[in-house]
Amino acid sequence: MKNKNAAILLMISSIFWIVSDLYWSIQRFTGSSWDYYKEKPADLIISTLMIIVPISLLIFSIALINNKSDVVSNDKEEVLSQGNEQNLTVGDWLVNFLITIIPLVGFIFIIIWANDDKNKIRKNWAVASLIWTGIIFVLSIFLYATIFAAIMKRY
Repeated sequence: MKNKNAAILLMISSIFWIVSDLYWSIQRFTGSSWDYYKEKPADLIISTLMIIVPISLLIFSIALINNKSDVVSNDKEEVLSQGNEQNLTVGDWLVNFLITIIPLVGFIFIIIWANDDKNKIRKNWAVASLIWTGIIFVLSIFLYATIFAAIMKRY
């Protein structure tokens, strides 16, 4: 239980760090320090990419929360689940990927598969896909906001 409390604290602090870093990154593009970063674009790139550290800590905290610390129960679950696991064939994976590339329908199916307990392999894949989708969404919003701020600064 102590690990989960530490993971929750790590998650809250990393979210605060991400929000703070996003604020200061936007300030770099719109504030008076823009002249400094125009002369040294490498400093701008490095300071902007430093958001990777709190995002990594956030992912690590999510993994800690989902980690099961009881080794004995994990061994029992593995023995019980080995006979029940159903592997997906290559055709099943092709259908999964085909469905997921359809806009909006694919996202809905990934959410459904992430809550499905019948096939744990597909569930884990769907959860990982949702996590990556969230990360890419946050990074793209950040990128578009900084580009928009830079354009607005120039005009």
